[in-house]
Amino acid sequence: MKNLKTTSVLLLIFVVGACGPMNIEPAVSSFNEASVGIQLDGNAMEFSSAAKRAEAITKADAEAAKICQRGPNRKAEYASSRRIPTGQYSYVIERLYLCLR
Repeated sequence: MKNLKTTSVLLLIFVVGACGPMNIEPAVSSFNEASVGIQLDGNAMEFSSAAKRAEAITKADAEAAKICQRGPNRKAEYASSRRIPTGQYSYVIERLYLCLR
């Protein structure tokens, strides 16, 4: 009985922790000096508030600008985005930026 209570408490802590605010961190998926691809967790974007989504896009823009500065073309300009499935119920959003002079 004691083991069941401990398990229940741990499960409750996990569930409550999972309901907290999500931090959506951008990940660089490609870079070839002419363009850079930045991926964002699609499920996290979908279930986040508008403010969190805007924050994630701002982080992606900043990351693209930082990456483009490494090549000869220094300015990152947003070009497009696409959804890439990563599983049956999950996906990433890849934002493509062109690196321009």
